[in-house]
Amino acid sequence: MFAFDLAKWWYAKGWHVFFADFKTKLRDTTDTFSIGELVRTLFKPYKQIGTESKAGEPGLNIFLDKLISRIVGMASRLVLIVTGLVVILVEAILGIVITVIWPLVPLLPIAGIALTVIGVKLW
Repeated sequence: MFAFDLAKWWYAKGWHVFFADFKTKLRDTTDTFSIGELVRTLFKPYKQIGTESKAGEPGLNIFLDKLISRIVGMASRLVLIVTGLVVILVEAILGIVITVIWPLVPLLPIAGIALTVIGVKLW
């Protein structure tokens, strides 16, 4: 009876639990990296500290400050975008692998017993 209940949960409710957790994990990862927001603000300055024009200050200094701030902002956002995409890709691949392996896991003890009985050594 226990084996039947376990199989019933594994192949019915277990799928739903796994997919709900998988969907939540992907949503949390995309929310953590906020790739859409990073792309929208790609060329915005990085933590711009007041560079307003002051009397007697050359405009070139202000221009270079803003340019460097934008380059640093773009570089840091690009690193976060690439990292986020890699993490999301790895999570998606792991989810697909687990989805393929999921139905086979309950059969592994039976396969192990059968291989032991016929004398197969795995290592």
